[in-house]
Amino acid sequence: MLPAHVALVPAALLGAAIVAVQSAPPAPPAPPKAPAAPKAPAAPKAPAAPASPKDGNGGDDSGSGKAKGKAPRAAGIWFGVPKAPEKAKGAVRLAAYNVENLFDRVDDPALSGEHDDAKMATKEGRLLAIADAIRRLDADVLCIEEIEGLEALKWFRDTYLKDMGYAHAASEDVGYYRGVEQAVLSRFPIRSHATYVQEDLSDMDAMRTGSGWAARKPDQGDRFQRSPLRVDVDVDGWPLTVFVVHFKAGGKEFEYHRESEALQTVALVKDVLAKDPGANVAVLGDFNATPSMRAVKAMGDGGLRSAYDFRAVKRGDTRELYTTHDSGRAIDYIFMSPALAKAARDGGFFVLGTVHPSSDYDWRKDPDKERVPEGYASDHYPVAIDVVPQRNAAPAKDAGAAGGAVKK
Repeated sequence: MLPAHVALVPAALLGAAIVAVQSAPPAPPAPPKAPAAPKAPAAPKAPAAPASPKDGNGGDDSGSGKAKGKAPRAAGIWFGVPKAPEKAKGAVRLAAYNVENLFDRVDDPALSGEHDDAKMATKEGRLLAIADAIRRLDADVLCIEEIEGLEALKWFRDTYLKDMGYAHAASEDVGYYRGVEQAVLSRFPIRSHATYVQEDLSDMDAMRTGSGWAARKPDQGDRFQRSPLRVDVDVDGWPLTVFVVHFKAGGKEFEYHRESEALQTVALVKDVLAKDPGANVAVLGDFNATPSMRAVKAMGDGGLRSAYDFRAVKRGDTRELYTTHDSGRAIDYIFMSPALAKAARDGGFFVLGTVHPSSDYDWRKDPDKERVPEGYASDHYPVAIDVVPQRNAAPAKDAGAAGGAVKK
C-alpha cells in the first residue's frame, strides 16, 4: 500500500534519478521515427515548490502550483523521471496513462450540445506530445483512460504510433455521458474484453467494514460513472487480465461514489481469483483518489499489492518521482494480484514525466488547451511496472468475460 506522504506536494524538484537501469529489453517491433514532437522546456534548477492542493479533490484541479510571494515556476518536467528505465531481458511492461480527452476529428452524431465532440478534437501539438510520451514509455500492454473510442484509438495508433507493435486494440463504451472510454493497446493478442455498465453497486455498503468510510449518498454510487474495462491478454501463453479503471472525479462530496466503485472492482477481481487463485490480474488507471483515501486502501484490503512497493527509488524524499497528476498528487495506480506481484521486477515501477505548465497557468481559463506550453501532453503522467512472466505457464484461455467480440 502507498504511504500517505506520496500524495503531498513535493518541496523541491526531482532530487534523485532511477538507480537501477536494467539491461536491454527484448526487441519489440522497432518504432519508426515519430512525428517531430515539441521540445519540452527545461525545468529550472531551483524553482519555487507548488502550494499543496487540498487532499480529496478527485483529480480535476490541475494547474495548481502557485506559491505566494515567489516567482512562477517555469514549465517543464516537474514530476516522475524524464527517461523510462530499460526493460530487463524477458520483462513485459504494463502501463496506464490518462491522455486527457483524446478526441479524433470525426464528428460523432451521438454527442451533441454541450458534449458535442466536433469542437473537442485534440490539437496536433498535444497529439504529438502524447505520442512522444507513449514512445518513451515503450509499454507492451498500455491501458489508456479518456479516449473517445475504438475508432479514435485506431486512428491515433495508425497515425502517430506506427511500428510500435500495437497490433491489438480494445475499447468499449463504459457508460459515460461525455463519451470518453478506457482502452488497451497491446503487443500481445487480446482474447476477450468486457465492461460492467449495468453493475449495481448498492450492495457494496455491506463491504464497508471498519472506520473511515464516507457517508452514504442517496443520489450517487448505484452505478459506475465509468465502468472498468476488463481485457484478457495472452502474453505468449502467460494469461494476463487487466481492469482499466477511471473512478468518479470530483471533491470529497463524491468519496462515497468512488469507494463504491473501488469495492465493486475488488469484487470483480475476487471473482476471477475464485476461479483461478493463481491468475495474473491488475487493476490500474486513474483512481481520482490519494493514497490515504478508502477508494485506494480498498485495493490493499482486498488482497492486491501496489506496484509502488516495487519502485526503483525507495530512500530519501521521493515524492516528486511518484507524483502522477499535475496538481502535485498521486492519483494513478497499478495494483496486482498475488501471482502477478510475484512476477513484478523489483525496481520496475516508475512514473514517466511529461511537461507540466508553469505555476501561473490556470486551466480554468483555458478549457480548449490553447495556452498550454509547447510539449504539453496531459494533466496525468504514465505509470508503469515491469513484470517477468513465467513462460512455462499454461496457454491462455478465453476467460469468458461477458461483453462484445474482441476488437482488433
